[in-house]
Amino acid sequence: MLVSRILRATHLSAYSAKGNWSHFSMRQRYPQMLKAQTDPTINDFFFELFLRKWFADAPSYNYAFVTIGALGACIGILARGVFCNPDVMFRKQEVRKPLPDRHRQWTYSLPFFNHRLRNWTTSYKSCLIDNEPDWADKHPLGYRPNRKQNHKRPYMWIFSIPRYQIQDPLYTSCLHDNMNAIYEEVGYAKAPNYED
Repeated sequence: MLVSRILRATHLSAYSAKGNWSHFSMRQRYPQMLKAQTDPTINDFFFELFLRKWFADAPSYNYAFVTIGALGACIGILARGVFCNPDVMFRKQEVRKPLPDRHRQWTYSLPFFNHRLRNWTTSYKSCLIDNEPDWADKHPLGYRPNRKQNHKRPYMWIFSIPRYQIQDPLYTSCLHDNMNAIYEEVGYAKAPNYED
């Protein structure tokens, strides 16, 4: 019945339900947002425009929710980069600190470099990187544990063949250690002076 009354009326504000969020209560608060509206008729006209722009365009609701979600993700990602990444500095005093204080700041960033979600997702690098997927698994300074590639594809994420590393005949040929051995054998790179 409410929809039929609205559709029969010439204006969206012709019928109002009861309550704090009805058309009538919004119309009473609407002049507070206006700068220089001298006439109630002009107020009614702009209030009607406001109703049509915001509430009569139902297909735009999904875009509003997507925009809000994207904005929240953007704020979270930027806040994480600003507060956790030691390479991002937004205060001048942090740039000129002596090295011991910089080391203290760098210790705050260990969750940025050794995050549980990052360690979990990088174990599936072989699903997306064909050549040397394990090139960054070993960390020479020990800030984080050495990573190990998972033996299978992630469940409900990547559906590709082969599903397991053991089914791929070229997997071990494309690993970082094997490529280094090939480069050293043909003389393209020098052998390191240390043993792993």
